[in-house]
Amino acid sequence: MDTIPFELRTPNYRTTELAGIGFDPLLDRQDPSNVIKVGETFHVWYTQRPAEVEPYASTIYFATSEDGYNWIDRGQALDRGSTGAWDSFGVITPYVAVVGGRYYLYYTATSDVEPFSTNGTLRHIGVAMAESPAGPWVRNGSNPILSPSMDPSLYDSLVVDDTHVIVREGRFWLYFKGRSPTLKPNETKWGLATSDHPDGPFRKHDQNPILDSGHTVCVWPHREGVAALVDNTGPERFTVQYAADGIDFRRAASIEFVHTGCGPYDPDAFADTSYGRGIQWGVAQERGEGRVYIVRFDCDLQAASSES
Repeated sequence: MDTIPFELRTPNYRTTELAGIGFDPLLDRQDPSNVIKVGETFHVWYTQRPAEVEPYASTIYFATSEDGYNWIDRGQALDRGSTGAWDSFGVITPYVAVVGGRYYLYYTATSDVEPFSTNGTLRHIGVAMAESPAGPWVRNGSNPILSPSMDPSLYDSLVVDDTHVIVREGRFWLYFKGRSPTLKPNETKWGLATSDHPDGPFRKHDQNPILDSGHTVCVWPHREGVAALVDNTGPERFTVQYAADGIDFRRAASIEFVHTGCGPYDPDAFADTSYGRGIQWGVAQERGEGRVYIVRFDCDLQAASSES
């Protein structure tokens, strides 16, 4: 049995209000991406929409910060696709990878071809590329790069959503959330797809689903394996998980509360290293006074140099 790193067994999380992308009575901001650092500047992407607009009809915005607390909203990063396209209704849940000096923005989307329904509308995953974190973003011509399964008996036959991507063993590992029409939104499961290239094609893992928990996906490289923060749904809700092989997750610790829509700041996330230092902070979504907004979380996960 794989040893769970000791520092994952006693996590301590705390949250801080943010300036610039925090509470706004006129806007909802949610599902923030991972945080990346370019030079001395932090970048984050997120779903944004005017108050009272259907969440799945949102578009993707981004912000920058010099200290991780005070942010400047830089405007829209990715708009909806053209009428009738697979991503014409809304683009949501961004995640950004930096590979070979290029930027890859993974996102979830739905089409305006039929009225949107949480329990009846297919959701797919696509990717757009840019030479700069400020864009412009060009959609992959092969989008969507990951779609629901055609077999209605499978767990992901309605939804593939909430992508996080890391590099392991020279390959791109795309973790996602899946759900079938027979499952409730709080019964989503996590899946895994892999590719030799950041823009696909991605192939779903034979062992899917790899985790029967989690409304949103939050993973990061930790030591030689992968750690996961499971939020508020499923049998393993409110836990930290660890998988040395990136697949077979086991509970490392229970935690009192986890914000949904978490995005870690992890300088190791896109480096093919044998030792992840673990996250120290990130961003998540908070709900209050009728709005959704972004907060910062800090944690005491210190990768240990003296433990095996």
